[in-house]
Amino acid sequence: MTGDMTDGTKQCIFTWFIENYSYCWHKNGEPLVSPGFTADGLDGTIWYMELFPRGIDDERIGDIFISLRRIYFDDGPERFPVTYTLSFLQSDGTDLQSMTSTYVFPKGTREGFTFFLQRDVALSIDNEKYLPQDTLTLRCRINVGTGNIEKVTHIFARTRIAIEQISFLQTVESFSTIEPNQKKIIHIKSPSKKAFSLSSGLYFTDGPCCEGKIIMEITPLGANQILSSCKISLIDGSGKFIECGAADNRFDDARKDITKIPLCLTKQAVLDKKSEYLPDDKLILRCKCIFSTGLEYEIIESTLGETDLNQVSKNEQNKDVYNTTAKLFAGPSATDDLKAVYNDQSSVFKAMLTNDMKERNTNSIQVDDLENDTVHQLLLFLYSDNVDNLQWESAIKLYYAADKYEVEKLKVICSSFLVDNLSTSNASELLLLADTHNDSNLKKVLEDFIFEHQKLVYESEEWENLIKRNPTLVSKTMLEIFKRKI
Repeated sequence: MTGDMTDGTKQCIFTWFIENYSYCWHKNGEPLVSPGFTADGLDGTIWYMELFPRGIDDERIGDIFISLRRIYFDDGPERFPVTYTLSFLQSDGTDLQSMTSTYVFPKGTREGFTFFLQRDVALSIDNEKYLPQDTLTLRCRINVGTGNIEKVTHIFARTRIAIEQISFLQTVESFSTIEPNQKKIIHIKSPSKKAFSLSSGLYFTDGPCCEGKIIMEITPLGANQILSSCKISLIDGSGKFIECGAADNRFDDARKDITKIPLCLTKQAVLDKKSEYLPDDKLILRCKCIFSTGLEYEIIESTLGETDLNQVSKNEQNKDVYNTTAKLFAGPSATDDLKAVYNDQSSVFKAMLTNDMKERNTNSIQVDDLENDTVHQLLLFLYSDNVDNLQWESAIKLYYAADKYEVEKLKVICSSFLVDNLSTSNASELLLLADTHNDSNLKKVLEDFIFEHQKLVYESEEWENLIKRNPTLVSKTMLEIFKRKI
């Protein structure tokens, strides 16, 4: 043992953020490993956390396991005793569930204490607590020595699960003449910079129990590309989207294969509505898929001494709630968005131009719900990757346009501007915008802001107007804020 062991307690606090957690591809027994870390007072030992998203072995499948491990061959002593606490955290940094153990870690072994959480608690029952913005936050607190704590080192690490979102249209010509089990296959290549491609096949069955059942078979062509969720809609002759199939394996204990997705339609059901569903005998389906594609990055973000811990910890929490910089870095550029439109990968534009709608007949898109200035700014952004002279009202209108036409980076820029200019008088308007567009990240920021400024927000004329306009939203927001006080 070194002299440090009796000179007071040295504490190392390791906080690990795992973004896009629900897209962990790991099966039972497969771990996700944190970046390695060490600190003063750990005597040259190096550590990491191990996470098992779907259980640690066949007897304990499904539950989420975490453990502290010592690197096999570090420069530390042969045996190193520590007291440590493993915790699942909520977004404000407080413990949701934790357990403490004391253990002597030998060099060159994976022995140690493992702590688990019931999977359904984290992913369904208390999803908003454990996975705000789909980020799981873990903490390991290591104490070395005895007596009062003399030194604290806080280390922040971040791992992001990479995901790829792809929307495409599958058009099946002469649908009524297709024979059973005759596959109609198309190949799709993502317009992003990632080397990502997939095949999509459509066929219908002829078995006695499921005759004429339509099946979509979506197969990524890369070994590390796993289909996590998919929604399929039929586009009828008027351009209306009719949901007809969906699959999602993110919350499965065993992560079942969802590459074959049965639709809720049979061939006969489609033929019975041929005039509606089959313009020119063509079946048109829109598929919106999200794939898990491995790790985007894993880094140690910062290492802090005790003197700066409180201030920077608060900043980290804010960044975890609404990390605009990270979103802009990870999202597509305006050039990518424009290229997607050009390559017919934008499902909104493509649906307009491939169905028997006025856009197809005139070979142009009529935009009736946007003002001229908004259209001008949207086009300017698509061609220049830049937005000029944003104001509150123009940002609201541009956000609407960006969401409707799936221009993700512009949507982030607008929401960032709106958050930066948030006040008690406009919080109600922005809350309504976030709810209308199902923007959970933006809505969380609004709930946090209202929680901190309840009196001023609730007494505002804008809040009174929101009560009249959308009483359900007001009730849900106030209930969420009330729960935080309990």
